Amino acid sequence: MPLSATNLPVSAYALWCLYRDRWPIEQMPLAAKQMLGAHRAFVFGGESRYRLPELALLAGNVLTYVAATSVAVATGFWDRYCRPTCGRLRRVLQRVDFSAISVPEGPLLKKASVTAHLPKGVQGHRRQKSLITLPADSLPQRRVA
Repeated sequence: MPLSATNLPVSAYALWCLYRDRWPIEQMPLAAKQMLGAHRAFVFGGESRYRLPELALLAGNVLTYVAATSVAVATGFWDRYCRPTCGRLRRVLQRVDFSAISVPEGPLLKKASVTAHLPKGVQGHRRQKSLITLPADSLPQRRVA
């Protein structure tokens, strides 16, 4: 049992109920961070700061759903009442040799968007400092005495 401290004027039972209600909410971020490795991802772009957590939460949600709807797999002989969790699904997927899975011939997906005008390789992600130009009337005028 974890140790909980609060300044709320509630009983120990109410605090325990609050703590128990917290776990379903934290399942998706936990799955995204621990199972998918989103805790190791660092982004610096303005929009990426929002996109990466959104994608991690979406993937964590999908992983939680797949784990909950899959058949629970026992981790050993001691596991008599196994539950379908993300950790068990991850351990099952670790045992799968994905290189042995056959891949269909030909292209998997044809990209319909035009990308010939975009820079490729290093030039595609190299950051360039933008110049800030101010209108001429916004600059303070200097008086000559």
